[in-house]
Amino acid sequence: MNIQDATKKALEENKYIRRKSTERSTTRIKPTNSYDCCLLVVHGKDRQQGRCWNPTADDLMADDWVITKG
Repeated sequence: MNIQDATKKALEENKYIRRKSTERSTTRIKPTNSYDCCLLVVHGKDRQQGRCWNPTADDLMADDWVITKG
């Protein structure tokens, strides 16, 4: 799905989004309307979180976005 549809669904379901092409990555994006903008969350031994994710043009045009729990 495209990023707009994925973002809407993730917000409704309080979930994360990621690109299907990056399924081996542990990175997820948490869309928010908060001061932190979209959060970039890296899961693993030590969960790390960063604020203000900056998408590439390819990210914005991609149609392989999926919803994930985290």
